[in-house]
Amino acid sequence: MSRRTLLATAACALSLFSAPAFAETIRLVQDEAYAPYMTKDGKRPTGIWAEVITEALTRIEGDYDVVLEAVPWSRAVNLVESGQAHGLVGTYHKPDSRPWIGTYSVAPFTENVSVYCRDGVAEADWSYPQDFKGLTFGNNAGFGTPGPEFFDLVASGLISLQEAPTTDLNLKKLAAGRIDCYVQEQLTAQIAMGALGLSGITQVLDTSVEDSMIGFRGSWQGTEAEGFAADMDRALTAMMADGTIDQIIAAAVDG
Repeated sequence: MSRRTLLATAACALSLFSAPAFAETIRLVQDEAYAPYMTKDGKRPTGIWAEVITEALTRIEGDYDVVLEAVPWSRAVNLVESGQAHGLVGTYHKPDSRPWIGTYSVAPFTENVSVYCRDGVAEADWSYPQDFKGLTFGNNAGFGTPGPEFFDLVASGLISLQEAPTTDLNLKKLAAGRIDCYVQEQLTAQIAMGALGLSGITQVLDTSVEDSMIGFRGSWQGTEAEGFAADMDRALTAMMADGTIDQIIAAAVDG
């Protein structure tokens, strides 16, 4: 039986090859609006992670039926948490807020996270997040990027939070003065600000360096689950070692 891999959205997930050894389709989900890491073109998932997974699947020997979908991040999180999808692509390690993730893949790359504020609102020597009390932050819906201490301050009413679906919308709100600050990955924020032509925003300070991984839901158990996670790790590790990951990232940034 020939190996098959299929990268598509659910609507495009048609059988193009012979039946796989495993009956269950492995459903991976990523964000649709997190350039350059996770985007979509029509219904087709695009971005760095889509390229990484596409290449990794060509290196996997098992007979797996795999579908990758690009949806709003909050929906992607819900699909995995509710058992409707098997893996959350591009997640950080968030055991407290995402206890339903049982296994994380190796991290093919890391992301650098910073606080962005309206000019003059915050200082570079402030301590994050304690010194930002009293301010209003934006956040992408479903993102845990600001960190647990930040969300504790939000729960205590010491920081106000407004969530929007995308990075572009949050940055527009920031530039317009509708929020004070916004925590986001540096490359994502810089690309968006450049594309939108926004000004009046300062990168105040760095908050963290985060491993970006595939998080497989803990309720997905058995031979297929263990085999696929192990095979994906081997493929990703090989791609890191031979420079493929670096090439994919460079092409995405330069493009």
